[in-house]
Amino acid sequence: MSENIQKYSPLYFLASLGAGGLSVSIFMYLMFMTKHPKVPLATFDFLYPILQEGNLKSILVGIAMLGILVFVYLHFKLLIWNLKEYKIFKTTKEYKELKKSSTEVVLMVVPLTLAMTINVCFVVGAVFVPNLWDVIEYMFPFALIAFLAVGLYGLRIYGDFLTRLIIDGSFEFEKNSNFSQMIAAFAFSMVSVGFAAPGAMSHYALVSAIGLFCSLFFMIITILIVLKNLVLGFKSMYIVMEFQKRLLVVYGF
Repeated sequence: MSENIQKYSPLYFLASLGAGGLSVSIFMYLMFMTKHPKVPLATFDFLYPILQEGNLKSILVGIAMLGILVFVYLHFKLLIWNLKEYKIFKTTKEYKELKKSSTEVVLMVVPLTLAMTINVCFVVGAVFVPNLWDVIEYMFPFALIAFLAVGLYGLRIYGDFLTRLIIDGSFEFEKNSNFSQMIAAFAFSMVSVGFAAPGAMSHYALVSAIGLFCSLFFMIITILIVLKNLVLGFKSMYIVMEFQKRLLVVYGF
């Protein structure tokens, strides 16, 4: 067991999430820097000829591809470390206490990061695998299965959290005077965006329909969570402000 496991927090997954997000962000630069007619993504087949031109654009494209590799490496390095630490963390009393508190929602960073991992794999394949687009239709069903697994995992975590709150009525407003509960919305929106890709790009009606349906399903969940947590967030902040005002009155300020 790690010596510092008592200090571990699931929020450390956000480091992996950030690295993965940066790799996808750099990929978006390639989307604008290069022409990719008849294909919605800038793939290896369009990037490699540019690298061979030996001009400024080649250098910029090369730097972008190198940046993607660096952040992909950091993403998976941090992801593996977090998965190992999280597995150990689940055996500690700190995890049991977390499961009984209103901050249990932070566990949603796990499906959030895993959804980003799927997007990262998609980007790596597009940028570094030749002729990937020729077989992309065979990959879309696997993408749907992967996002469905992550989405169901997220629903299980958030469902357990909401069920406990409804049964116990133990939401701690004074400890949630912020929008940290929104992390669940981020997780489900990431899953929704993931489903949207095969839904929009597949030429097979069934694959496209499944992708679009699941994307809309998780987007509706995201919107409901955002609306709910906006109310709870402002209510929590109001409660804390009132408590602070009373303290000021008590101490004569």
